[in-house]
Amino acid sequence: MVEEIRPAEPSGPGRLAGLLPIVLAIWGFVCVYLLQLGIESGAHVRRREKIVRELAYFPSGKALRLVTAEYRELASDFVWLTAIDYYGRHQETDRRYEWLGHIFGILTALDERFVGAYHFGAITLAWDARKPHEAIRLLYSGMKANPLNWQLPFDAGFINYMLLRDYKTAARLFDIASRLPDAWSVVARWAPYVAAKGGDFETARRMWRDVYYSTENRRLRELVLRQLKSLKLEEGMAALQDAVDRFREETGRLPRDIVELVERGYVDEVPEEPFGGSFYIDSGLVRTTTPPGSRN
Repeated sequence: MVEEIRPAEPSGPGRLAGLLPIVLAIWGFVCVYLLQLGIESGAHVRRREKIVRELAYFPSGKALRLVTAEYRELASDFVWLTAIDYYGRHQETDRRYEWLGHIFGILTALDERFVGAYHFGAITLAWDARKPHEAIRLLYSGMKANPLNWQLPFDAGFINYMLLRDYKTAARLFDIASRLPDAWSVVARWAPYVAAKGGDFETARRMWRDVYYSTENRRLRELVLRQLKSLKLEEGMAALQDAVDRFREETGRLPRDIVELVERGYVDEVPEEPFGGSFYIDSGLVRTTTPPGSRN
């Protein structure tokens, strides 16, 4: 049966020569992995240096496209597994993602139609690696290769709204996404809603919840839950900051602490700090005892 659907292949040395590129490519990846194991076994190599060296020997996506040729799908599967492993390992340890963009650049160069790679790569680049502009570039390259896919302009609009605060661009991208085949039903209402209520906490919360219920990806759902907690933190700090500013304007001094804001009626109660810390006032600014790296 296989012989009927595949073109004739050379036998003997000729067939081995045809397999040589993919063998070399996969062996190259294996060598990188073994090299990394060797690096991590050195007790005197600093953690930061290990991270930077982690994927330094990965070739570019364009180079791999030439090398792997007809075995490109196998190579892209390997890089996809590498990307998931890399993200998961660093998400559970140091939360440093220096090479995340490089990996997804390789992956999407190997398979320009792999929409899931653009989607997952952009969301993790934007929020976990804190590189929203790099995420947008990845999505725009995906939109060019997949012009009828609604997910990619939607993701670009989401990042523009949530992180870059570019509400006009976000509304335009949501409008583009809503007009494409099989677009998610809520996208059509997001464009005018975002344009009218840019920066509104409730709008952001609704958008995150929509994203949560639209995906089965466990990693993305975990990210959404973290962002909902971060949003609650920002909302509480904003409410307290507004109270501090009003207190100072009306009394000519700063409140001695957060409790005085409640006692004087500037807030009904102290908002919950969702990460378990406490709010406090520092030189007129509301802060939290929870450091950014501990907001899990």
